[in-house]
Amino acid sequence: MGLAAIGIVAEDVSKSLKFYALLGIQFKQFQQTEHFDSLQESGVNIMLDSAHSIKQLYPDWKKPVGSTPIVLCFEQSSAKVVDEVVAHVKASGFQVMKEPWDAFWGQRYASVLDPDGNQIDIFAKL
Repeated sequence: MGLAAIGIVAEDVSKSLKFYALLGIQFKQFQQTEHFDSLQESGVNIMLDSAHSIKQLYPDWKKPVGSTPIVLCFEQSSAKVVDEVVAHVKASGFQVMKEPWDAFWGQRYASVLDPDGNQIDIFAKL
């Protein structure tokens, strides 16, 4: 068994596409649906679906309330890129939870929130 995909449900797909593009993730739309895919170098597919689409599949689906214990972490090529990505996220009006810092475990690390309030960590080896 291996991790093949991560699914993200978005209330505002266009806003989420803009946010994830700031992280370097380019999604491709599946046909004329509100489903988008981005196959990563690691082989993991990141999927973005509208809440509307999910509700069509699962009529009783409701957005979870409160914070989720799952955090998506995206590695960058350098500490400088971490700083640049966070600066772009902030300048684009998205929330930064923790500004970039040099973590004791040897990484440049930062945390931001996507448009739906999911914690996204951005890091690079020091």
